[in-house]
Amino acid sequence: MNKSAERIQKIFALLAFTAALGLCGSAATMAYAAAAAPATRILILPFQIHADSARPQLESSFPKMLGERIGAAGVAVVPHEHMLRLVKSRNPDSFDIAAVRSLLSGAGATHAVYGSVHQSSASLSIDARLISAGASLAPKPLFVEQVASAAGMGNALDALAGSVVAELPSARASRVAASAGNGIAGVEVRGTNVLDPDVVHMRISTRKGDHPDAAAIDQEVKRIWDLGYFSDVQVDLQQRPEGIFLVYTVVEKPRVEHIAVEGTKDLDADDIIAVMNTKAGSILNESLLADDIVKILELYRKNGFYLAKIDHRIDGRQGGASAALVIVVDEGKKLYIKRVDIGGANQLKAGEVKDQLLLSERSIISWITGTGVLKEELIERDSAAIASYYLDRGFMDITVAAPKISYEDDGIAILFPIHEGPRYTIGSVKFSGDLIDTDERLRSVVASEALAQKKEYFNLSVLQSDAKALTEYYADYGYAFADVNPQPRKRDDASNVVDLDFIIQKNNKVYVRRVLVEGNSKTRDNVILREMRLTDGEQFEGSKLHRSIERLDKLGYFEMAEAELVPTQNAEEVDLKVKIKERPTGALMAGVGYSTFSSVGVSGTLMERNLWGRGYAVSLQAAFTGLRDAYTFSFTNPRVNDTPLAMGTDLYHWRDDYIDFTKKTTGGVLRFSYPIGEYTSLGWGYRLDQYEIYDVHVNASQLIRDYADGTRYTSAALARIIRDSTNRERPTSGTINAMGVEYGGGLLRGNDDFITVDAEHQTYFELKPEHVLHARIKGSAIFENGSRRVPVFERFWMGGMQSVRGYNSRDIVPRDPNTGDRIGGTRMAFANLEYIWSINNEFGLSLVPFFDIGFNIDANHDYTWSKEILKSTGMELRWRSPMGDLRFSYGIPFDEDRKGNKSSGRFEFSMGQSF
Repeated sequence: MNKSAERIQKIFALLAFTAALGLCGSAATMAYAAAAAPATRILILPFQIHADSARPQLESSFPKMLGERIGAAGVAVVPHEHMLRLVKSRNPDSFDIAAVRSLLSGAGATHAVYGSVHQSSASLSIDARLISAGASLAPKPLFVEQVASAAGMGNALDALAGSVVAELPSARASRVAASAGNGIAGVEVRGTNVLDPDVVHMRISTRKGDHPDAAAIDQEVKRIWDLGYFSDVQVDLQQRPEGIFLVYTVVEKPRVEHIAVEGTKDLDADDIIAVMNTKAGSILNESLLADDIVKILELYRKNGFYLAKIDHRIDGRQGGASAALVIVVDEGKKLYIKRVDIGGANQLKAGEVKDQLLLSERSIISWITGTGVLKEELIERDSAAIASYYLDRGFMDITVAAPKISYEDDGIAILFPIHEGPRYTIGSVKFSGDLIDTDERLRSVVASEALAQKKEYFNLSVLQSDAKALTEYYADYGYAFADVNPQPRKRDDASNVVDLDFIIQKNNKVYVRRVLVEGNSKTRDNVILREMRLTDGEQFEGSKLHRSIERLDKLGYFEMAEAELVPTQNAEEVDLKVKIKERPTGALMAGVGYSTFSSVGVSGTLMERNLWGRGYAVSLQAAFTGLRDAYTFSFTNPRVNDTPLAMGTDLYHWRDDYIDFTKKTTGGVLRFSYPIGEYTSLGWGYRLDQYEIYDVHVNASQLIRDYADGTRYTSAALARIIRDSTNRERPTSGTINAMGVEYGGGLLRGNDDFITVDAEHQTYFELKPEHVLHARIKGSAIFENGSRRVPVFERFWMGGMQSVRGYNSRDIVPRDPNTGDRIGGTRMAFANLEYIWSINNEFGLSLVPFFDIGFNIDANHDYTWSKEILKSTGMELRWRSPMGDLRFSYGIPFDEDRKGNKSSGRFEFSMGQSF
């Protein structure tokens, strides 16, 4: 920089000489040239955007904003839409000079502007070029740099627009005339070998015809030096026959020929090089390299290496033109969280407060749960969780200071310092503002009233829930934009009592003008609209909107479904915009299953749940195990002609090995359903099977041999009523209740006479986020329908993943007291109690401890209840994988099976479908 300063001093010595020089032509000549030139019209092309955020918005808006500013200066600009059509039709590979001049010709413009924008959290810079349609005129580089701020982009656009306008012919003519011919003849850059000279030109604001300005040149030298690519920058004024030239001479730093990494063990060298902006073949830039070292440290920290140290060295090559960059790594020891403490917890137990944190000490199952790793993004979250926990227990003045994190040789220690403050109870609850109901009715809506009656502690979550409940209450009366502002007010005395005032502003009662759908590219509008419980012209009701979104979620077609109320010109009308994001609904799955009873099985499924976007569900399945071969085709139309009626069919061909005999079945089911309420539907159908019994054991029960006489038929009618109030496809709340009956034979003919009735109940209860309690109970009974006995294969066979885990599917089956053959049960019931813990939502992982209990008896024979009721416990791991739902189950029986055997445990695994 000292050499550069000396050069600037020489410029002053030449200023007097340059002032005496004259350029050819006068102001009158320049004015004539400008008048003879065609009218200026500028084409603003898309800019490349390199930004930390808002990149798509800048790509579309930047040319338009620049055009508005240039147009405001009185310069004609090619319309933005015309430019987009032109670029789309020409589709150039890149914006080189030839391509831009071709676009200029197509647009009928005289000049074009294009370039790139670089925006970070610290700075904003624009590198642009102004190109003239004249082939003899060189492009003009333009550079603008601003400190990042709220007004930074606007200021940069103003500066760039001013530079563009200043370089247009009329502006240049005025500038040259004003200088009276005493300007420089040109600007040159020398010494660049790897870099393009334009990189330097874009940092130089002095142009041909300008008077040399020592202060401006000093700033230019500084900008060039700050690029970080040069070890020396010099500037000089040179007298030539053409005039005075401003010459910048730079010396490039070595070129990075190769990047190597030393000292890595746990991380791959390629991963380290990938996060660096310094690349092989580029000029060494210490500023960029410093940023790279910070990025490498962040990479190590994310992987638990908080003690990692990063350094570098430059191995020069002969001649000094190139060098090898070596990143030197000292990884240190990988650290896990060894201790999390709550400092200052006096009135509440520190252990209970710690339970609210996601950051926790490493444990034996951390390889599954991912705990024990310091995720810095969770620090702020856990601080807020502590504050929220205290606020829900009356501590309105709770403060949580910045956590103290210590990186020690044996792990990480985290301390959350807190100050609890006094604990407040609730005094009175009142309502003010626009009240649409009695005080008594409003009090029944809010839970804070019950807390006040019992003089319980203040609870912020309850207060917020009450505000939401009141908002929803008003919304059900059409006040979609009601505003409920809860105001807790501490009493002036020292009683530590807070009074609650719910201030309500109801605003206008609104109606739905129309329902719009957005985001569906496959699913047809009618498939979405038929699930909506709010329609055009109807008064808005919040509960109906909530139910509509629930119904869309349960379809399983969408990753996201939400609604937005869009105000219209009429204050009493809104448009209801349903915004959805579709998910893949088709699947081609191959599954492998295993159980200790049926050994290995394979399956394949081709399915589509939203065929042609009409909501049709179709599937084709094939499965093969040691006990069963099955081919099944299913089709369901959930809304026949958009009516509430659903219709479907199942066609199948099965081979089932019942140990004592084998049954081959070909048949089908025709099914219908119709809603008889918001949550309830009635189903009915008809089943027709053709089957054959063979490979009957020589001493088989007479009940089995009676059906081994060739081809037989089952003709049965089905009816079922279901009430399902669960909240989504993977429920966290709600219930499922079902009752059904199947009537076989009798009036429907066929060879099998029976009547089966069953009932089932399921409950889902969310204990806290990601923790759901699920209870299921099911019971069935089968009766004779005439003189013929109930077939063995229509009876109940229990055990395995679909009923009582820990037993196989032939364990809980009554036997013929004479032959010992399995003949199935006529009365059965089982219950499952599950604790579903979603340990990783991103991968769909859940741990499910369970307890199962059940029985299966033959009412025609004697039985002992103490021996019939079987129990088990165990654990399941469930994974929603890309290949389908996977279940890994290990059940431990509590009781002996019917042969007096007791297993130590049974493992079952299913993928794609359960066997």
